[in-house]
Parts: sequence; structure tokens; C-alpha cells
Amino acid sequence: MRIDNVDVKPAQDSINPEMIFEIELYIQRGSEIPVEICGSVKSDEDKRIANIYGCEFTTRIDEKIELSARDLTQDVKIKGEQKLTIEVKVPLNHKVLDYIEDRRAANPKGDVMLNLDIRIRSLCSRVIISPVFSAEGTGFPTLPKDYEFDGFVLRGDPSSRSPQSTLNILSGDSGTTFIELANVKEVISVTIASSDWIHDFCPVFGIGKFLVLEYLIPDYVEGTDDIKERLRRSIDVIKKMEECVIKCKWNEVIEHSRRVGELLKNHQDDEIKVLLTMDGYTDEAFTSFNRILIGLYDFASKFLHEEDKSKKIMDDIKASKEDAYLIYAVSVNVVNLISKKMQRLNK
Repeated sequence: MRIDNVDVKPAQDSINPEMIFEIELYIQRGSEIPVEICGSVKSDEDKRIANIYGCEFTTRIDEKIELSARDLTQDVKIKGEQKLTIEVKVPLNHKVLDYIEDRRAANPKGDVMLNLDIRIRSLCSRVIISPVFSAEGTGFPTLPKDYEFDGFVLRGDPSSRSPQSTLNILSGDSGTTFIELANVKEVISVTIASSDWIHDFCPVFGIGKFLVLEYLIPDYVEGTDDIKERLRRSIDVIKKMEECVIKCKWNEVIEHSRRVGELLKNHQDDEIKVLLTMDGYTDEAFTSFNRILIGLYDFASKFLHEEDKSKKIMDDIKASKEDAYLIYAVSVNVVNLISKKMQRLNK
């Protein structure tokens, strides 16, 4: 059994992102049949990103896969190899795709480097045709006749007829085993070129149309008013906003968002400024970032306050879905930004 080529493509008809690996497998004709394939797909840094499932073995429509006995009077390789195509479906998710994009960004050519760690289980024939011969000569008789092997003679009944057959006598090869279940492990390196990933995979997977958010939820002592407490409280606010989004309560989404602004804005000399500065922000960059938080707070206030800053009565503004989603997206990404900076600093 040998693997000759591996091709990979995105699944076009799947709701969730999937990769399909097409593996060209060559088996010894008549001697082995693959029955199961399992394993995993790993990244170039040996992290498992998906399990292998749903494999299909295919041949030409007019070709069978079969086990047969080996004839010792013929060349072992006379039957040759048989080509199978294995289709391996690998399910992905947006977190995995985000991780793949990070690894691709670290690759000098922008390629996707994967390792296919597979185990193929197959049935192997250990049956041979015993080298017997007719007592009266060679050939296949139409009636049972005497067969001689290893000094013994088998007597046939000449009065009975048998159907036309090879009349082969089968035995195990150097033992009593007729069929063996064998396991083969292969680790195959697969490279998806940057151009192929961009043109063939990204449109199908929707890369560029989704954002993966992963919050660090730190431990904190309540009432300390440090960066950990404010981040934790902001994450709690985001969860409340998400509940309101699900319930289509647009004004309440915006109302909750003001808490994010209150927790994170106007802290010029505190840990947030230190955090961003350590990550490379200049004073001007931090000031601009802080203006975003102030703007978020002020914008949300326009939907909630009866008076403006000059105490003038304002018209009521009823929030729509797009208003709520705008302020929700900004709030989520601000919290995500600070959380990611903290994760990087703590490594």
C-alpha cells in the first residue's frame, strides 16, 4: 500500500466550512482492501485543528475491489497495483480558520502548511493456492480425481460429477491465518499555496466576512478599580448587550453600551494607557483611541437623554437594528482589543 498524491479543495456545498482531501492510494490488487481511515489534520506547529471523518473509497465504475488467493506458481506482482481515490472530509470552524490565517501570516510566502496524520485499516489476504497436482497429470479435471501432495494421496469418487471448477485447494500462507487486519500510519505534508488559498478557499469559507473574538476573562478583586476589574465588568456588559440583540431590544443595547464607555474612557494615566503604550501605541495614538471611547459614550447618550449638553430638549431618537448593531460591534471590538493586548502582555 502506498500513497502517491494528495489534493485539497474547499467543500462547495457545505453550510459549515469543510476541506476535502483527495488521496490517491495504490494497493496490491487482490491482496488488500482498505476498510477504514481515521486520524487528524495538524498545523505546521503540530497543533490538531480537525479530526478526519466521512471517508469514501472510490474506483472506476467497472472495477471491483476484491481479496483473492495467491498462486505460488505465478509472479507475486503479476496482478499489479490498483488505484483507489480516498475522499477525506475535514470539518472546520471560524476559530480554526482564524488560527490558520495567523499561521499563514507567519509563513514567509503566505502559504498554508498542514500535516495529514492518517491511519488506514485494511483487510489483507493471507490465502495461497496449495501447489497440488493431479495424480494422472496436470490440468483441471471434469471429474474428481486423485491429488497428491507431500507424499499423501487424496482419492476422488469417479462415480460422482462435480461442476466445472478450478478445484483449487486453499491454505494459509505459512500458518492458519486467512485474513489479517492491518494498520498503516502515514504523515503527509500538504501545502496550500497563498494564491490558491486566496482565490479558491477564502471566498468559499467567507474569510474576511467574519471576526473571531476570544476574551481573556481575568481574575480580579472587586472594588479595586484596576484594569482587570474594568475589563471583567465590560465583558459582563457585552454579554447583556448580546442578550438584548437576540431579543431585538435595540434601545437597551445602546443603553448598556454606555457602561463600556464609562468603564474604559478618560483613564489617561492608568493601566489601560500603560498597556497600550507597552504594545507600541504612542501618546497620540492612545489619545485617538480614547476619543473613540468618548464618542461611543456620547453617541449612545443621544438615544437616551432628554436634554443635550446645553440643557436643550432633544427629540426622541428610536434606535433601529442597524444603530444597535453599529454600537454593539464597536463595543465588542474595543473590549476585544484590550483583552488581546492583555493576553499578549501576559505571555
